[in-house]
Amino acid sequence: MPGVHAVRSEHLPPAEDLSVTDAVLLRRTAAGERAAFDEFVRRHQAAAMRLLTAAAVTAADAEDALQEAFIAAWRSAAGFAGTGSARGWMLTIARHALHRRYRRRVGEPEGFEPLDALGVAAGWGAEEPPDVLLERLEDRERLRRALDSLPEPDREVLILRDLEELSGEETARVLGVSLRAMKSRLHRARLRLAARVRGETDA
Repeated sequence: MPGVHAVRSEHLPPAEDLSVTDAVLLRRTAAGERAAFDEFVRRHQAAAMRLLTAAAVTAADAEDALQEAFIAAWRSAAGFAGTGSARGWMLTIARHALHRRYRRRVGEPEGFEPLDALGVAAGWGAEEPPDVLLERLEDRERLRRALDSLPEPDREVLILRDLEELSGEETARVLGVSLRAMKSRLHRARLRLAARVRGETDA
């Protein structure tokens, strides 16, 4: 970052060495080592962009928030406590960066859909349950369209938990909700996604 001079670290392996953990990269970043931060960005930029693209209104908003998020990560690298994954920490920063731009906090979807109705739409009682339908779906473009059509909170929780494979606790932490609330949101999001995929398949 501008105005920060990199420190010399000949006694440490190169930052791009995959054996170097994210925690070490962040400690080096906090000490001013630009190469370490560049490697941290390389590892987590795609995941942060996937989350921001799912949550942002426009691609430009997502790109701006990504820049702001990594600037914030550079400045707060020393604050990484190591209690969770660095990816979860980075995604939390990215989400906050986007929300700061919109000056609002993302909550549950406005419309409440009864669980039974979601289950019927997802195919409960049909020959193929939702999870089997998703497993057998080979058309990734169809799945992408179904995901894109979901409300923002659904896309967020599905990307964090199912795509980025954060733990339940980390996903809840990123979203700023309790573990129980996250599980409920994830369950409904998966059902809605299955319903959208079934709609695409039947179309």
